Amino acid sequence: MSVVPRPAPLSDSVSPASDSHAPAASPNLHVRPAVVADAAWLASVSQASFVRHLHDYLTSAQPGVGRFWEVVLAHPASFPGRCFLVAETDEGDRLGFADLTLVDPGLAHLSYICVVRAARGRGVARALLRAYLDRHPGVRGMRLDVFADNAPARALYDRLGFTIESTSTWWVTDVAPDRSAASAGVRFDGLHAARAWFDTYGFGELTAVVGDSDVRFGRPSARVLRCFDVATLRQPAVVAAVLREFPEIDRVLVMASGDAPPPCALGDLRAVNHSLRMSTPEIRTRLELT
Repeated sequence: MSVVPRPAPLSDSVSPASDSHAPAASPNLHVRPAVVADAAWLASVSQASFVRHLHDYLTSAQPGVGRFWEVVLAHPASFPGRCFLVAETDEGDRLGFADLTLVDPGLAHLSYICVVRAARGRGVARALLRAYLDRHPGVRGMRLDVFADNAPARALYDRLGFTIESTSTWWVTDVAPDRSAASAGVRFDGLHAARAWFDTYGFGELTAVVGDSDVRFGRPSARVLRCFDVATLRQPAVVAAVLREFPEIDRVLVMASGDAPPPCALGDLRAVNHSLRMSTPEIRTRLELT
């Protein structure tokens, strides 16, 4: 059973305010690797970047994410390919951060890039990306996920040559524990570990075992259960077994490609968010690093 979230869940990607017509980064700005002492600040900046009505659906908006990032920064070998960078002034004022992961030779995934409000428009986001590419000379392509309504970030990415690969809709349905529902022979291996993880960080994962099949779930927050496979929406008995273990859950989330709701046996679905997968094969060209 896996209870460890994927490094920086892709659906959580955050983007900065636009660096529209930003000047070159100030000579008073430099970029360094993040350290454990930055974890609480990273968490506060990322949490502030999300609109409040989406917090329940985002692991990085949970109160325990700072503790999780302390672990990531203290044990980088356990998270291969992941890189946290912080931009700050020479006086030590932190202005923004980026979180990227090398997913393939030559390709990085940008999970987060956040700039504090007072520093926006000063080229901080570009400075962070340039610093990453300087440290990873083999990377030429980059991909990311961004909320469809984040116009400033999308404008920045357009200027950097990113194009849309696909769209996803975040669908939610309300649920309640049904103690009369059949268990369908569902069991949870390592449930104690999943509970301990959630109690520590406020999010996690669990796997239901049904016969010879595993059904993986996420818990981005206390009240939300995420189905990683849209087919799980047609397995109400499996979902009911999870709800009996975690009766505080009152919503089920699934992310599906396109705009049409997937078939669902749990209840009516409503859209709460839309996201875009964007990519560029030549990020260096747009950042003038060729």
